[in-house]
Amino acid sequence: MNKQRFYAYCGIMAPLLFTVLVVVASLLRPGYSQSYNFISDLGVGPYAFIQNLNFIIFGFLSLCLGLGLREGLPKTPGKSIRTGSNLVILFGLLVMLAGVFPEDYLSQLPHNLVSASAFLVIIAAQLLVGKGLKNADSSVWGRYRTYCLVSGLLSLVLLLVLRVAVSTDSDYQGAVQRIFLAVPWIWIGGSGVKLYTTSVR
Repeated sequence: MNKQRFYAYCGIMAPLLFTVLVVVASLLRPGYSQSYNFISDLGVGPYAFIQNLNFIIFGFLSLCLGLGLREGLPKTPGKSIRTGSNLVILFGLLVMLAGVFPEDYLSQLPHNLVSASAFLVIIAAQLLVGKGLKNADSSVWGRYRTYCLVSGLLSLVLLLVLRVAVSTDSDYQGAVQRIFLAVPWIWIGGSGVKLYTTSVR
């Protein structure tokens, strides 16, 4: 297996494995609410190691995808693509730290800080990668570029919706978080697929 395909597989597997482990951890937690509780709540209490390990694994796989994007995306004028790829790497590191510092560590401050930073970083990464592909071969990268921009903008809108849900302590704040996370998580998987298809050309 060449290096690019490995990075691609990491991106493809990251959201799938993350989702499976969240489901497993939530099933082992009596009283856990998918609509109200946040995913990070699974990192505290019984079987907390599952979700904390999940963050670390997901972060590592996302970091690998970022390395693959840095090498596999076309070299275009400007720094947008490289910066966007580096932000995916930074995102992976921040998510890993979310597993190292669970919610019950120092009154949630480190966990909340790295989580909020990760959300902003992955949104910026999508938009910068899309922007950087403006001058790339449209027959290869055109649809992916559009997807990056749409996904980034939708992620931003949903982050604002999540902010409102959290500030009002909505009964559905957990569901809103999951809807928000689904967009950049799917982008990570989709980017892995795109990296794979370009590596076998």
